Amino acid sequence: MADSAVYPGPGEALQSLRSDITDSRFLGSVGDTARVLLLSYAAAIAAGAVTGMLLGLSAFWSRAALPVVYALNSVPKVVLYPIFLLFLGIGDLSRGSFAFVSGVLPMFLIMVEATAGVRRLHLKLSASLGMSRWSLLRRIVVPSVLPSLASGMRLCFGLTLIGLLLAEMFSGSSGLGYELLRNLSLARVENIIGQVLLIGVLALIPTLALQQLETRIRNRYEVSA
Repeated sequence: MADSAVYPGPGEALQSLRSDITDSRFLGSVGDTARVLLLSYAAAIAAGAVTGMLLGLSAFWSRAALPVVYALNSVPKVVLYPIFLLFLGIGDLSRGSFAFVSGVLPMFLIMVEATAGVRRLHLKLSASLGMSRWSLLRRIVVPSVLPSLASGMRLCFGLTLIGLLLAEMFSGSSGLGYELLRNLSLARVENIIGQVLLIGVLALIPTLALQQLETRIRNRYEVSA
C-alpha cells in the first residue's frame, strides 16, 4: 500500500484545496486563467465559425486550403509555443494566442466541413432567387450548420483550456497551470491533487452546459437524413 505521507488521500487533497481557495494569490491565479480563457475561447469560436463558413461555401478554396489546415492541425501545438514566446513575449498575449490557436483550427475545420455539407439543392435555389451572400448565410447556411457549431463549441472549449494550461505551465507567472507546476517543483502532492480536482470541476461545468446546448440545438435544427 502506498505511504499516505507521500500519496495523500482525498480528505487531505480537499483540505489543501480549501486552504488554497482562501489564499488571495491563488484566487488571483484562478481569475487570470478564467479571464484569458474566456477571451481566447470567444475569439476562437468567432474566428473559426465565420472563416469556416465563408470558406466552406467555395468548393475551390476548400480544396485548396483544407490540406494545409489539416497538416497544421496535426502538428502538436506544444512544440510551437517557443515561436509564440519569441514573437509575443511572456505574458497574457502569448498565453491567450496559444490557447486561441489550440481551439480555432478544430473549430474552423468543423465549420468548413459542415458548410460544405449544406444541401446543394438549397444553394441552387438561393442562386436562382438571386439571394445575396448575407441572406444566403443567414437563411440557409447558419440554420444548417448550427448543430455542428454547437459540437465545435464543446470541443473547442476543452482544447482551448488545455492550450492555456500548457502555456501557463511553460511561461506563466500566474494561472492554474503555473500553480500546478509550482506545487510540482515543491513536491506538494496534496496541493497538486486538489488543484487537479478544481480544474476538473471548472472544466466539467461549462462542458455539461455546452453539451446541453448542443442537444437542444440538434433536436431543433438537425434534419433527418
